[in-house]
Amino acid sequence: MKNITLKQYTRLRDTLVYDSILEHLNPKNSFAGHSMNIYAMPYANVKYCIRLLPKINSWQNVQQLFEICFDITEQAFWKASIIDFFAAKRFMIAAFENIIATENKLLASMSTDGHLWEMAGADKLKPYSDTLPLLQLGRLFGQYPFDLGRKPYSEIFSLLAQTKAQNEVETEYQKISRQ
Repeated sequence: MKNITLKQYTRLRDTLVYDSILEHLNPKNSFAGHSMNIYAMPYANVKYCIRLLPKINSWQNVQQLFEICFDITEQAFWKASIIDFFAAKRFMIAAFENIIATENKLLASMSTDGHLWEMAGADKLKPYSDTLPLLQLGRLFGQYPFDLGRKPYSEIFSLLAQTKAQNEVETEYQKISRQ
C-alpha cells in the first residue's frame, strides 16, 4: 500500500485495501499543512458544516468541508496524502460530534411549557434553527444577526449559553415572585 494523493485514491477502482486499514488511524488535527480550530471558525461556518455532514454524497462535498474546516485550497485538498485525509477526517468528525453533544447538553430546554410551545407552531421555526440564535443575540446587542454569524463559534456559543441561563433564572424568579 502506497501513500497516494487523494486525487489518485478517487481514481482507484477498488479502495477496499486502503479503506480497511486507514479507517483505523488515530485522529490527527493536521491536513495539507493546516490544522482545524473549530472554536475559532465563524459560527455560520460551523453550523453549515454540521448541516453538510449527514448529506455528504460526493467528493465535492468532502472537498468543500475540508476547505472550510482546514482553510485550504481545492488544489491543496487533491494533492494531500490519503493517510493525512483519513486521520484528519476522524479528527473532524470527532470535533463536530463533540460540538453537537455540547450544544445539546448546554442549550437544551427543560421547559414545562414545551407542549404549549409545540402547539403554538414550533415546527415552523425548525428551518431557521441556525439563524434564530443569531437573531436573538442581535436583538440583545443591537447588531445585525449575520454579522454575528462571522464571529468565532466559541464567542457566539458562550453568549448563547449565558443568555439561556439568564433567561431560565429570570423565568424562575418570575414564578417565585408571583407566589
